[in-house]
Amino acid sequence: MGHAIQFESVVEGGMIRIPKQFLKTVPSTVKVILAPASDTRIRFAPKSGVGELSGDEFDAVKIDTTVFRFDREEANERR
Repeated sequence: MGHAIQFESVVEGGMIRIPKQFLKTVPSTVKVILAPASDTRIRFAPKSGVGELSGDEFDAVKIDTTVFRFDREEANERR
């Protein structure tokens, strides 16, 4: 699997222009994900309805870690 290429483009008549510097490296079949270039905030349909994600949409997760034994050497061991 190749690496991802990211760039901003303008949609003109349903067509997206690929910048010249990427034309030779773009494979014949690609996956396209569209996102607004000017808005980098996460958006989805939250529990409360359609809109932006707010702090009250998250539920806290508590995990009791006292039963786990942590060995730094074992955690960093290369296998």
